[in-house]
Amino acid sequence: MAQVSVTVNGRSYRVACESGEEAQVRDFAAYLQNKVESLGGAVAQATEAQILLIAGLLTAEDLWQRVNMMDEIQQETERLKTEIARLHGELATRAATLEGRAAQGLERAAARIESVLPRLELR
Repeated sequence: MAQVSVTVNGRSYRVACESGEEAQVRDFAAYLQNKVESLGGAVAQATEAQILLIAGLLTAEDLWQRVNMMDEIQQETERLKTEIARLHGELATRAATLEGRAAQGLERAAARIESVLPRLELR
């Protein structure tokens, strides 16, 4: 188990984390510190606990927005998968139609060639 020192709102804290996660914990603390700084003088009369609570709530709001965005992305992904499947089916139908037309054209061409062949053999 590793420990990392972080500073938020001017106070240092020792945080335990898994070995190798130190940089991530520092990044999280820096993110929280940015939230504290974004409050500026708006919470001048607030206690440290209140400031950290508000910063935590702002962080939770960011997370909530990202979760909602992920839900929207997943819904759009499902919609696109459905559309791709529909288009794939349409393409397969069109390909089969074209294949049938091509086969008919080749059969007509072969029939014409066969009808001309006897005349060519006579000369």
